[in-house]
Amino acid sequence: MKKTLFLMVFVVLLSSAYADDVSFGGNIGMEEIGGTLYYSVALTPELRFGKLGMGLDMYFRWNDDGIYPYSGDDVLSMIRYISWSNKGDKFFARFGVLDDSFLGHNFLLHHYQNATSFTIDNGLRRLGAQLDIDFKYIGFESITNNVTTLKIRGGRVYVRPIAPFVKKGILSGFAIGGTYLEDTDPYEAQRAIITERKGEEDQLSRYEQYAEIYENNGVTLTDQMKQDLFDISLENDENTRWGYFKNYSLTGSTDATGSIEYLSKELFDETNDPDKKLSAYSIDAELPIIKNLLVLITDFAREESYYYDVVNTTTITIKRFTTDVGQLYGVKGKLNLGLLNLAYQVDYRNIPENFIPAVFNSQYEFIKPILLPKIDDPKRISGYFGDLNIFVLNNALRINVGYEDYNDLPPELEKIYPRIKGEAELNPNLTKNMIGYGIGGKITLEKLDAEKPDFNEVTNTTIKGNLIIDIAKNTQIIYEYFRSWDSFGAEVKKVKLYSQIKF
Repeated sequence: MKKTLFLMVFVVLLSSAYADDVSFGGNIGMEEIGGTLYYSVALTPELRFGKLGMGLDMYFRWNDDGIYPYSGDDVLSMIRYISWSNKGDKFFARFGVLDDSFLGHNFLLHHYQNATSFTIDNGLRRLGAQLDIDFKYIGFESITNNVTTLKIRGGRVYVRPIAPFVKKGILSGFAIGGTYLEDTDPYEAQRAIITERKGEEDQLSRYEQYAEIYENNGVTLTDQMKQDLFDISLENDENTRWGYFKNYSLTGSTDATGSIEYLSKELFDETNDPDKKLSAYSIDAELPIIKNLLVLITDFAREESYYYDVVNTTTITIKRFTTDVGQLYGVKGKLNLGLLNLAYQVDYRNIPENFIPAVFNSQYEFIKPILLPKIDDPKRISGYFGDLNIFVLNNALRINVGYEDYNDLPPELEKIYPRIKGEAELNPNLTKNMIGYGIGGKITLEKLDAEKPDFNEVTNTTIKGNLIIDIAKNTQIIYEYFRSWDSFGAEVKKVKLYSQIKF
């Protein structure tokens, strides 16, 4: 591990000699990892070679008990990003943290981030990847949440069938595309949370956690089941207790001789069962009316999940199903006014009640598995989606606002819509040029059931951001904040305060 760290430092120092732009920085502070407080010293270089950019976060952590126990995941987490160009260019690539990703017309994947409650709690990063190439007449967009596992993966392929024959005019830009996305391990997030709970020392807390796991997976506990789980929680030996709980959940008995499966086995072990994956696919079309200023768009999409078919009292089978078609009709575009640039999308959506637009979103990695309900004759609902990005003074200030809502919502969807998102980002160099010292940062607020203005409710509000303040030449104080929730409704929170020195 030490050799790997020294090699990374050597490569950075060697590369800096040939880089077009180099920014070396470091920070000193404290952070909580897995419930344990550590001192932290980090080197944070950023290098740019033309359109190629790279950012690292090489940290050293320790506390009074010794040096932080580094793992392979920790070393990989020191890569913040490696990127080429920007999304929307002819060639775009990104490797590292995915913080606000989108695909196609945002109908299946929008504002996606690859962080999870486990990586947030343990100070880790997952190395996602995006690769987009536009070959003029054909192109593709692709994404994965983690290059080491490829569990969430997919992309969009598109063609411009008329462009080879019509070089100018509206029809030359006409494109049709197809998108496919899948999550081969929807239970990954819950499995990590459940595994971390194995060592709970308080007996009553253990019982409450067992009951919570069942309830969050749609299992109604009978009085006998409550008593069985309570008896399991009384076992003092951690491994024995966990074996009892696993056996009972998968067979209905602690000795694994039963035949009732209360919980999915994917909650305990990674099985890669293709019947349990969540997938989505769509076909789309777009037609630029006024170049990039006004583009007509339309999508037709379906999502696939599974359900348990109860054959009789002792036989349950897994069956996959596909939702009815969700439809999107709208416009998108970009407007360049020099110091002010705009990018927008507005569309009308008509979907079945068990279809989730942009199912791969900013919260997906925290709350999965998302089990779509199987409804034989689903009610169709309609509504509107809007997203606006404003860029001021060559991206020195960026503002993003988004809104989504539907009419005649069934009760379970009233907890989600209307859904709003607001984001603002200020480059500290703007205020530094104006008043002599920099103040900047980024704040993101996303809220479900936005008709209720209570932002303190954990299970429908995500807040994340950072504040950067210059306190001296080349020295900054940085405050980072993150708050969201996981699939059990528990708060996921991370606060970090540190100083940063640039040289």
